[in-house]
Amino acid sequence: MYTAREIKLRIVLSFSWKMLLFFFFYSAVLCWISVWTGVPLGFSFVPIGLIGTAVAFYVGFKNNSSYERLWEARKVWGAIVNASRTWGAFTCTYIQSEETGEGSVKARLIHRHIAYINAVRIQLRSKSVWNDLNTVEHHVVEAQHIDPDQSMQDMLARFLPENEAAYYLQRKNPATHIMKAQASELDVEFKAGRIRERFFFHMMNVLQEFYNQQGAAERIKNFPFPRQYAYFSKVFVWLFIIALPFGLINEFAKLGNIFIWLAIPSYMVISWVFYTMEIVGDTSENPFENALNDVPMTSICRTIEIDLREMLKETNIPAPITPVNNILM
Repeated sequence: MYTAREIKLRIVLSFSWKMLLFFFFYSAVLCWISVWTGVPLGFSFVPIGLIGTAVAFYVGFKNNSSYERLWEARKVWGAIVNASRTWGAFTCTYIQSEETGEGSVKARLIHRHIAYINAVRIQLRSKSVWNDLNTVEHHVVEAQHIDPDQSMQDMLARFLPENEAAYYLQRKNPATHIMKAQASELDVEFKAGRIRERFFFHMMNVLQEFYNQQGAAERIKNFPFPRQYAYFSKVFVWLFIIALPFGLINEFAKLGNIFIWLAIPSYMVISWVFYTMEIVGDTSENPFENALNDVPMTSICRTIEIDLREMLKETNIPAPITPVNNILM
């Protein structure tokens, strides 16, 4: 997630400098041919204007839909934060166990939960078949030397016993089995009489909420933005961009041949606007892919970890994740 109020020019240029060069040379060549031949390479701007209006509506629809996917993803993680704090409070309050310290039931339930949310994070950041990681928004993150993820094995080793971590690593969906272990240990505590029935059901409802939110996140991850909308949006934008200089040359030629050259800066500005609108939608449609505008899951997981470990009154609590070059992961 980009955290600064304004996007720096170098980041904007990293997305668009190649296209700006293409826009310049493409329009310059057409203008030069028009001036050299004395015959403007153009036609009426009316059909081009109609195409531009239709493309603007279409790209606007795509961007709205992409933003809805991004915002829904952020709401899912907001719900996970709230439910995690509830889980920590219930664990520290409802579990009537005389054990204390690192090996206590309370510590196991909370540390296992921290492992769970990080497992969800790592699973969501796995590569999708339809997502291209060789994009500018990914390269910007890599160029800032931001490495938000660790392997699932290293992460589980931080919070869980070796044999338990090894079991989860053998599963296709480790997060699901971690939560199953939470339910099993909670059931043991209930049957041993260390948690009242009413409180037991409260905590099981919280576990159900985690499964619901995990499923919502996996739905966004595993179901791509419909390709027919994403693909044809790009096709229509480029159709407009390719046709645009012919209409501009025709309009400026009416003012005199010398004014034809004004089509170059006009074309560059208009084309850049439409191209940028298309890119904005592309960078929002997959919010879990470790790119510039994604949901900052690493930071959210660290916030949850700090809150829960403070509930346990631990002292070796890690620091919050802070933005690196205005990028928060």
